[in-house]
Amino acid sequence: MNQLDVLNWYALYTKPRHEKFVEKEFLRKGIEAFTPKLTFKRRWSDRIKIVEEPLFKGYCFAKFALKNKIQILKQKGVVEVVHFFDQYIPVQDSVINSLKILVENQIRLEPYPYLKIGERVIIKRGPLKGVEGFIVEKRNKNTRLVVSIDAIGSSVQCVVDVDCVEIA
Repeated sequence: MNQLDVLNWYALYTKPRHEKFVEKEFLRKGIEAFTPKLTFKRRWSDRIKIVEEPLFKGYCFAKFALKNKIQILKQKGVVEVVHFFDQYIPVQDSVINSLKILVENQIRLEPYPYLKIGERVIIKRGPLKGVEGFIVEKRNKNTRLVVSIDAIGSSVQCVVDVDCVEIA
């Protein structure tokens, strides 16, 4: 099978504040898309409102074959498929699945500097079972776990019980 025919997840760079719009339009067209979002309360002087914002500002993930790149780039709000020189780097399914599990379980996430060092681990039990990432800090019974997305040079972090992780 030709590499251009393979369905992979790719990071898309979007226009500012178009991440959720791009995701919605791709899903409407039957193209698998995912924009990890944070939900939190924001206080104004007269009210409190629940707000949903993208975890990675300016990025949406979509699953497509590179032969369909032109169709993807024609979508309103998409600026470019993330690439380095002429190389398009797919985002691993395990990374997208890990982000989906973290978002679905409403784990408190926060952006974290991209790291490539440390041991790769997988959570072996509990609601986050299957999440893969890197240990960056260990304190008593807790460990700080980072899930990294190589294609966009970004990461998220959360705190998990050290007894729940094992070397991947």
